[in-house]
Amino acid sequence: MNIALIIYLVVLVLIAVRSARRVKDIPDFFVARKGASAKAVAGSLVATILGGSAVIGAVDSGTRLGGAASWFMLTGALGLLALIPFASRAYSHGKYALPDLVENLYGKGPRLVASIVIPVAWTGIVAAQIIAAAKLLMTFTPMSYTAAAITAAAVFTGYTLAGGQFSILRTDFFQACLIIAGLLVLAGFALFGEASQVTDITQTAGTLATAGASDAASAVNIPPFPFHANFTPFDLFLLILTYGTTYTAGPDIFSRMFCAKDVATAKKAIAAAACTLIPVAFVIGFLAVYGAGLGEVQGARITAIANAVFPPALIPLFALALLSVVLSSADTTLLSSSVIICGLLGVGKETGATKGRPLAKARAIILLNGIVALLIALVFTDIIGTLLLALAVYAGAFTVPVLWGLLGLKAKPKFVGAAIIVGGALALAGKFCPALPGALGAHTGDFLMVAAFIVNAIILAIGREKKTN
Repeated sequence: MNIALIIYLVVLVLIAVRSARRVKDIPDFFVARKGASAKAVAGSLVATILGGSAVIGAVDSGTRLGGAASWFMLTGALGLLALIPFASRAYSHGKYALPDLVENLYGKGPRLVASIVIPVAWTGIVAAQIIAAAKLLMTFTPMSYTAAAITAAAVFTGYTLAGGQFSILRTDFFQACLIIAGLLVLAGFALFGEASQVTDITQTAGTLATAGASDAASAVNIPPFPFHANFTPFDLFLLILTYGTTYTAGPDIFSRMFCAKDVATAKKAIAAAACTLIPVAFVIGFLAVYGAGLGEVQGARITAIANAVFPPALIPLFALALLSVVLSSADTTLLSSSVIICGLLGVGKETGATKGRPLAKARAIILLNGIVALLIALVFTDIIGTLLLALAVYAGAFTVPVLWGLLGLKAKPKFVGAAIIVGGALALAGKFCPALPGALGAHTGDFLMVAAFIVNAIILAIGREKKTN
């Protein structure tokens, strides 16, 4: 595995160096000259969405969610489909990142708020990718968690600051195909391999039987799809609000869309990505159920499945496939966050004799952003918890204002800024609020999450302006 990993890292360096040579200015670095095809954008969307925090975290959640782990990707697909009607307006109002869209919809004040809040939330997403990569490296190498996290962060941060959007788009389609193929092969071996088998799933309502070395089967009760005590319809509603909506109005999604050569290309890419996610969601759900039946494991549960069902020769290849997707998602997220910070600091507006300086500044910002994400990853090690915390804050703050503007509705800038701040604060409070006494008190945090969206919309409605032609 160590030799394969070294070869893999060398290949990444070569790709980054080659991509860096194509980068001449900020538009090259941030949006690849707005010339990407539907295939490239769709591949980048799928690779970004099927990142380590989504795949590895969802499979890890199998002991609690069982088959309901499929909902992570299903709500993502739903969010992408909901974006298609808004794609034309979003593409025409955007430039490099989401704050550009916010400014064109509402003005400079809301853009400033967005430029501060989004990088804070998205740094948590980058940290989730570092956690996922570290768990992978821990499983397949003798590295400690700290060493693995530092290695992962160094790789994707260096890769991102070298090649920018060109290198991301160049590798994402291949990486998306690689992870889908890896998941399908893993699921196939889990179903039909000699090491373990799934028996009578439909009749046992989620009971998984696995055969050990002694061929003695042990039954483990696994929560089924679609709902159970640990995942109710109300939990799905909250997941759509805090997770699915980020695929309709999220910075990473818009950053992919802004790379497309035109609106039609962007729409085709979004639809293709959504259709791809639906079957993959059920594969992930199956692996979550299967992995839960393995009992206690060290490192990522998906790698424990690979160790249980794959022949030794396939394990290093599967490990690199997983690592590829983690890095693909990580570099996209890191670049999205860093582009927003660059806009906040005015990087990229320089012209003339200072043409080369903006790129150096942008790369320095990416480096600092990666270091902060690494520090977070060294403190928090729960992938899904870190991911959903960051996404919840973002969703509570921005989903309603972004969709409000894309619907053609207007609001006074000060009310938009207030809606973003109040919505984000309520969402954050919902994540940290302890359970209160009583049946309803146990759901206090959930109620605060829902209130974030309601209050957000109320503030926008109060500050609504009439449309002017």
